Amino acid sequence: MSAEALQESEDGFRAYIQPINDPAFAGITWEAVKAALPTDNQRAAVLFVADSVALTLPDHPILVVDLLGDRQPFRCIPSELWAVDNNLNLANLDWGDFAGSADEGGIFRGFSE
Repeated sequence: MSAEALQESEDGFRAYIQPINDPAFAGITWEAVKAALPTDNQRAAVLFVADSVALTLPDHPILVVDLLGDRQPFRCIPSELWAVDNNLNLANLDWGDFAGSADEGGIFRGFSE
């Protein structure tokens, strides 16, 4: 799953993520993971969590958590993670652009053309 999330898009964009596989995070909520992060001024806008849902569903929808506010998380397929990462961290697009484009299951699969 991390290999797919790190692949470049057709246009050469990629997610700048650092996968962490730590057994200490197994089975805890995304809220607990968010709370465990350092609170410095250099922090990213989003946290990507490969939870049990992401690991078990066929399309591996990764949980996208807002680090700058308290907006409701949404999910994103790995091949579209670059769009969320790049655009939210650079403030090119807003949280609502992605969350509002998620399908009925709450999964962002890319913007429809």
